[in-house]
Amino acid sequence: MMSDKPGLTGATPLSEGDIIASRFRVVEEIGRGGYAIVYRAVDTETGETLAIKTLRPLAPRPAEVVARFKREVALSSQLRHPNTVRVYDYGLESDLYLAMELLEGRTLAADLNGKQGVPLSRALAIGKAVLASLTEAHQLGIVHRDLKPENIFLMTNELGEEHVKVLDFGIAKLTRFEQRRQNAPALTMAGRAMGTPTYMSPEQARGMDLTPSSDIYSVGVLLYELIEGVAPFRGEHAMEVLLKHVNEPPPSLTVQNLTGSPVDLAIRKALSKDPHDRFHDAQAFLAALDGTKAGLSSPSLSGQSQPSRPLETPSFSHENSVHRLKPES
Repeated sequence: MMSDKPGLTGATPLSEGDIIASRFRVVEEIGRGGYAIVYRAVDTETGETLAIKTLRPLAPRPAEVVARFKREVALSSQLRHPNTVRVYDYGLESDLYLAMELLEGRTLAADLNGKQGVPLSRALAIGKAVLASLTEAHQLGIVHRDLKPENIFLMTNELGEEHVKVLDFGIAKLTRFEQRRQNAPALTMAGRAMGTPTYMSPEQARGMDLTPSSDIYSVGVLLYELIEGVAPFRGEHAMEVLLKHVNEPPPSLTVQNLTGSPVDLAIRKALSKDPHDRFHDAQAFLAALDGTKAGLSSPSLSGQSQPSRPLETPSFSHENSVHRLKPES
């Protein structure tokens, strides 16, 4: 039984056995964040076990929370990449919910807890999987805005192979270009920073408009932390960290004799203060890391890659609907 009281967001507490959208039976709560709760649930039509994300009944700024949840549904339901958590179904009428694949494993945060950096080959594999997920999102004009170890999920298959999933597009947003093209409203007030300080880009720390290169910066932070064991910018409080993101030059890798290596140069390019000096998007960063793995003398570190043409994205206008997503053929 949840301790929240119903009311502010219009949501109601859920318990074992409760039914969502006349279809999904709640089994147990498996996690919660600032504005949402995730349950293990069973699809009574198919018998499949999945994860259901719903709003917390008690949440600050309830109107904004509801709008943000609807935006998460609108954006994440478009994503199909195997390195992105898959959305199966959603509801936006009386029941606000997001039905997703249930993942078994652990977050990258749990894996890094109290440990030194991971082997370079594994760090690159994780970083490249995240960038592969982001390539689709960026082509659709979607910026994640909250890439951090807690939102990177690690699973292991029967052969012992690691598979990576990017989670939680809860504060994702469309680029300004896509907002104009789809006539979509902006939910973040100017000058207000959204995200996690350790992984924020300088422009994100300053509450400025974000582009895919802001996600590139966050992946640079993740890769640095994976290899070094610590984040590139640290401090005793959030403001100190944010100021370092804005003002301090990106540090070089110091472990595994990587100082000045192609990997080091690629990460420092991703951590450039000026967004225009970074890789243009996830696809460009991914290509650079592929180059380092292939033993090239350096990744694509000079000049700007050309922006990839956005894919056609349907406008999101079904504010009061329940949508069943068709399985891939």
